[in-house]
Amino acid sequence: MSTSTFAQATTTDHGQFASRIPVWLVSTAAVLVGALVTGVYEFVARATGVPFDVALPGTGVAPAAIPETGLAWAVAELGLIGIIIAVCLTRWAKRPRSTWKRTAWTLTALSLVPSLVAVTDSYATNIMLVISHLVAAAVIVPTVAARLAERNPRRA
Repeated sequence: MSTSTFAQATTTDHGQFASRIPVWLVSTAAVLVGALVTGVYEFVARATGVPFDVALPGTGVAPAAIPETGLAWAVAELGLIGIIIAVCLTRWAKRPRSTWKRTAWTLTALSLVPSLVAVTDSYATNIMLVISHLVAAAVIVPTVAARLAERNPRRA
C-alpha cells in the first residue's frame, strides 16, 4: 500500500516540478538539444557526400560552402527568437501551448522556402536543408509545447 502511495505522490511531484522550471530555461535547453541533433544530422549528411554549397537565387553568385556546424549554429542563433516567442506567449497569450504550436509550425513551414529555392550544386543539398529544418523543429516545438500551459490563468 505504501508503494502505490509513493508512486502517486511522485507523479504529482514530477508534474509540479516540471511546471516550476522557467519557460526560458526549458526553451533554451530545447534549442541547444535541437542544435546538437541538427549538428549530428549535418555531420552524417556531409559524411555521405552531400555538398553544402548554397547561394541565394537571383544574386548571380556561385554557390559557396556552408561552414561545418553551420546548421547547428543557425539553429542556436535563430532559436533565440523562439525562446523570446515562448516567453511572451507564456505571459500574454490566452492559450500559450496551442498558440506556440501554431506559430512554431507556421514559422517552420516558412523557413523551408529559402531551402527549397536556394541555388545549389545538387538537389540533395536542398532536400538535406529542408530536412534539417524539420529535424530541429521536431526536437524544439514539442519540448517547449509540453512545458507551456494550455490555458493562461492570467488571461482567463
